[in-house]
Amino acid sequence: MARRRRAAQFEFVKGGGEFLKKNKLAVFGVLLFLAAVIAGIVWLNGLLQTSPYFDCSAVEIIKVGEDGRFEAKKEFFQLTPGVNIFSADHVMLSNRIKRSHPEFQDVEIIKYLPNRIIAKIRDRRPVAKIKVGRIYQVDFEGMVLSDKDTDSLPLVIGMESQLFNPTVGKPVKSRRLARALNILALISERAEFKDSVISVVDLSYPEKANFKMDGITVVLGDNEYERKLDLLARILKDPKIDRSRLESVDLRFTDVVMKTKPEKK
Repeated sequence: MARRRRAAQFEFVKGGGEFLKKNKLAVFGVLLFLAAVIAGIVWLNGLLQTSPYFDCSAVEIIKVGEDGRFEAKKEFFQLTPGVNIFSADHVMLSNRIKRSHPEFQDVEIIKYLPNRIIAKIRDRRPVAKIKVGRIYQVDFEGMVLSDKDTDSLPLVIGMESQLFNPTVGKPVKSRRLARALNILALISERAEFKDSVISVVDLSYPEKANFKMDGITVVLGDNEYERKLDLLARILKDPKIDRSRLESVDLRFTDVVMKTKPEKK
C-alpha cells in the first residue's frame, strides 16, 4: 500500500512538472494577472480610505414625528475629527450618540456614498411616573427622562424607601419599579386593554401588587402576571359582569374574588 501511494504521488508531481514546462507562459500570465488584481485592490482600498471626497464631518438626523413617520431635522451631530465613510463603524457611532443623548431609545446609522451618514432616531417614551421627592418620568427600562406633561401617566407607588434624587438620563435601580414596569408592558401588549386608563400601580406590598384600571383595583400578587391578565381580559369581556359596578378584582386565588361598589341610595 505504501509503495502504491508513493508511486501515485511521484506520478502526480511528475505530471505537474511536465504541465508547467509546457505552459510556462500561460502560468506566468495568470500569476501576473493575480498580482495586478491584488495590487489594484490594495491601491483602491487606500484611495477610498484616504481621499477627502469620502470624508464626513456631520451626521444628519431623522427622527420619528408625531404621526409615527421619520422626518428629517435641521440639527446635525458634528464629527470632530471627520470620519471616512468606509471606515466609519455603525455600532461605534450609534453608541457615541446614545452616550451623549441618553434620551434616545434607538439610534440606527445608515451610510450613503459618497459622504453622507444619517442617524434614524427614536426617542425614549415615558410610560410611568414616580415620586421621589418630586415627580419623575421613566420609560420601560426605568430610564429617567426630562420633564414633560405627566398627567396621563400612571403613578408607580410603594418603591424602596432608600431611593433618592434620580438622575435624568440614568435608570432607577429598583426591583419594585422593574416589576411595576413589567406589569405595564404586559398590559400594553393586550388589545383588550388598549382603551383603558391605568392610574396607579402599587408595589407597597409585592405579594399584593395591584394596579387601578378604569377605576377598578386589580390585584395580581407577585407571580404569573401573564396568565392573570389573560383571566382579567376574559372576566371584563363577560357580558354578565357590569364593569361600572366593579370596585376590585383579586386574581391571586383559584376562585377570583370580585367586589362591587355599594349601590347609591
